[in-house]
Amino acid sequence: MDNIIVITQNVVLESLSALRSLLVGKETLIVSTQFVFENETEIIDKALGIKCNYINFAKLLSDAERQKCDEEAFVPPPHNLGAYYAKIKELKNERIIKNLLAQYPCSNRILVCDDLGIEDSIWLQNGFVKSECRYYHVADCCPCPKSRLNRVFGIIRSQLNFVKGIFKSDIWKSKSNGIKYLFFGSLNRIGYRIDLRWMKTSKLENLKYVAEFYSIRLFNFMPKNKTIRMTSLHEDSHWNLPDHPNFNTKKIQDGYLPPNYPSKYLYYFGPGTEFYTWDVMGQNTFKYHELKSCVMPVRKKLYLPEAKYPSKVKKVLCVASGAGDWTAIKNRSDEDMMMWLFGKVAAMFPDIEFVYRCHPVWVHPQHQGVNSINRAATYFDYLNLPNLKLSGNMPNTMQNGQFVLSYKRSSFEDDLKDVDVVFGEHSVSMIDAGFKGIIFCSCNVTGHRNYFEDMTKLGFPHCESIDEISNLLKSVNTQAFKDKYEQAIKNYNEMTDKEE
Repeated sequence: MDNIIVITQNVVLESLSALRSLLVGKETLIVSTQFVFENETEIIDKALGIKCNYINFAKLLSDAERQKCDEEAFVPPPHNLGAYYAKIKELKNERIIKNLLAQYPCSNRILVCDDLGIEDSIWLQNGFVKSECRYYHVADCCPCPKSRLNRVFGIIRSQLNFVKGIFKSDIWKSKSNGIKYLFFGSLNRIGYRIDLRWMKTSKLENLKYVAEFYSIRLFNFMPKNKTIRMTSLHEDSHWNLPDHPNFNTKKIQDGYLPPNYPSKYLYYFGPGTEFYTWDVMGQNTFKYHELKSCVMPVRKKLYLPEAKYPSKVKKVLCVASGAGDWTAIKNRSDEDMMMWLFGKVAAMFPDIEFVYRCHPVWVHPQHQGVNSINRAATYFDYLNLPNLKLSGNMPNTMQNGQFVLSYKRSSFEDDLKDVDVVFGEHSVSMIDAGFKGIIFCSCNVTGHRNYFEDMTKLGFPHCESIDEISNLLKSVNTQAFKDKYEQAIKNYNEMTDKEE
């Protein structure tokens, strides 16, 4: 190989033309964190003036190698969660570079990006030279404090922002069987699963809860009481509830939890934390990591109704998940591959309408990237299939200057109108569709482990290729499919009734 160029989807592809003068020979390999679509290969080839070869990070590491990154990066708390994620990324980059250079020896190594899964220091140590192009997002520089006084002021500012955040954010209260419950944060993702009637607390009450936070953080003191303080996994990053036995902290599952997820991020929620799950299936993740959990005592039991079987499939919804640096197992190319695959399937079934729902958090600069949804729209425009479109029901990702991780369910429900089948990799949205009688099927075309494993074991359909998806769409009205699917529903509802 004459040249290796490393990119992410954050680079403006046309700007790669600035690299022409740096190229030697014609054999050029583009290494990307994403799966490069056909329209993008055309842009890159034109920008560089040569026909390139392409490979993404996912193709350079096996599932087992990625799992080792998650496991070897782990240092138990009180080490920082952010440091754990950084170490995962570092180890993943090291292994990728080792495998890359073993397969494609090359002396002219060009690094274009330092974001979205790339740890630039590791690449530079391995002979890659940084070359700047144009980008959709440039991270703000955060200079290190120059003095102890600056560090003190930084701590004071962060605490003031925390107190301000408490008064801007929601705290909810409820009571049941003599026990007071407090929920910190948005109930958007979790409220429908809790069998309590909530009321917002007053500003005066919020002041009391601020005092409780600081009585623990400053004096390690909290009077014992019967109040249970809860938040969800996605809301915890904002609240960081104190880990004190008298605080009765419970962190609630607020999405489908893969039972085989090797990332040890859950260890950083606090050693005294007990996790609440929706059902016994949700406990499998915590058992896998040997963490304390129980089925939420105030849960609503939600059962799957009999499915609605269309005589002919007319509309399909594909719900995306997301990726970031919290685990090496997932890759930012995973969602791209599903998008690419459903483009192929849509071309095979011109009479079926296909809607692809990007996950709202894609646009976070540390997740898929700020241009990720625009990029998906550009690709679909390129395919020019009248029966394939992106969802337009995307919620606002920013509120009060903060990035939001919990969204109102109404935007997703709008996408479910008239849908016959929902596909996704491991999204709780598939189960939510099932609550409306809509057929759902997991789909994983990456070659890595099935994250929806628990649901697959219950009997719900799972596809790993275009042919399997095609066959499912043709068979949903057959008696054989209905019998198998109804048994899966029965298995799910029986699981829901179990307490331990």
